[in-house]
Amino acid sequence: MNNALSLDNLLTQFHLSSNAIGSSRWWNNLTKSAAAPFIKVQQDGCCRVLFIWRDPEGEQHSSLTSSVILNVNGLTHHNTWQPSCLVRYKESDVWFACLTIDAKWRGSYCFIPIQHHQSPALTKQRCDGSRAAQRRWWLEVVKQQKVDPLNSGSSIASGWGLSSPLHLPNAPQELGWNEWDQGTLNNLPIAENIPVNWPATELNRERQCTIFSTAAGSAPLVILLDGEKWGADTGTLSVLQYLTNINQLNAAHYLLIPSIDNKTRWQELSCYQPFWQSVTELLLPQVEEQLSQRGQSVTEYLVAGQSLGGLSAVYAGIYFRQYFSKVISLSGSFWWPEIERMQDPDAFKVANPEWDKTAPKNSLADQASNSEISVAGLDIYQTVGNAEKQLRVYNDLHYKIFKEKGANITYQTVEGGHDWLSWRSSLMNGLVTLLPA
Repeated sequence: MNNALSLDNLLTQFHLSSNAIGSSRWWNNLTKSAAAPFIKVQQDGCCRVLFIWRDPEGEQHSSLTSSVILNVNGLTHHNTWQPSCLVRYKESDVWFACLTIDAKWRGSYCFIPIQHHQSPALTKQRCDGSRAAQRRWWLEVVKQQKVDPLNSGSSIASGWGLSSPLHLPNAPQELGWNEWDQGTLNNLPIAENIPVNWPATELNRERQCTIFSTAAGSAPLVILLDGEKWGADTGTLSVLQYLTNINQLNAAHYLLIPSIDNKTRWQELSCYQPFWQSVTELLLPQVEEQLSQRGQSVTEYLVAGQSLGGLSAVYAGIYFRQYFSKVISLSGSFWWPEIERMQDPDAFKVANPEWDKTAPKNSLADQASNSEISVAGLDIYQTVGNAEKQLRVYNDLHYKIFKEKGANITYQTVEGGHDWLSWRSSLMNGLVTLLPA
């Protein structure tokens, strides 16, 4: 983070007013000037990005906020006692920070205001200072995250709350999402959501799934894992309908399978055979019956997921090939089952100097490398963010091994992090690749 320049100089460079900073008139002018965060393109393929936040409690003497963490997904280091923070301008209600970011970047960000008793330095003094203690502190303060009120873009739902979008000028064009963000799809007629109750007796739990269809008759069925994240309120269904209407996407049926909670998700999406057995034996027949009642049918199956869902989708394509021959994996958790690779990556690297050259033991890539499973002919669209560090390494290894073993795999890296804003673009790109109109 670069805050070496004063806010006065930064405002001048970004062609913003530096007259009476922090006054009501200054805030009004700032709100009208442009959509935040403020972007200045450089000649080296990067952009300088200026973030400004107004303390709702006012100036320093009236506010309980002692610090504001700038949480840019993929860029802010979450495993440190010294996170990137905004700086208060003098004693005013203005907080600011400036970052230099690749001009192809797309990602979400938020502000996390904290009080003195929540400061990382003070918290560290009160505990053992361990990585586990730092993680507990982070998971507590991140609940306080706030969107950027100056950002006019649609908020993004993350695992911790709502964030604001950041699209830099050279970020790849998003299929359909620009229209959603601009509000032009608000009145687009879309098909009704059809509820399907899934008893899942093998899993000892029950949940309600949703069918959404852009097809009138026979069409592929696309399973979206973490289905609650792809509902109508996120814009996903509107974008799917729009891209189908303009012949960018093949007409299809979509099955949204929700996660119940984090604990259940960890079990079900970690290459868990009973989960997919229940999907194929109990859920899919109900879906096909519902479609049949409307004169519709399924021609083929595709499964898509992100993070653990990206791992599970590939697992389904391998072990339930009779159903799933096409897979979309977004930021797949291919460190599995060696969870210690992600729990404390620095310690793991020290103990395993060759960590980036070998696939995790008993992982899908390891099994494929040893010819314990066959991936030949499996169609996979796979993406990962360049800011995902260790996960990028495991996705690289996964791609290399699967490609050598005969999978038909399209692999793309994006300038972004472990982020729904990246995944929404990649999901559409994957569907266009595997189900072209």
